[in-house]
Amino acid sequence: PDGVPAFAREGFVCTVNTTAETVRIPAPGRVLLGSEEAEVSDGTVHLPADTTVWWAV
Repeated sequence: PDGVPAFAREGFVCTVNTTAETVRIPAPGRVLLGSEEAEVSDGTVHLPADTTVWWAV
């Protein structure tokens, strides 16, 4: 979605929510580290506003 850039490198993905709202996106892998807690359920993640999450893939 707009305002939610992501980039991937071998072994990981980084997702960044730059918006003021929580967004729902497909979870690209297993959470490694997040600037805030992100709720992952049924293959999707609720990424809070102004949050970055690093994923193992």
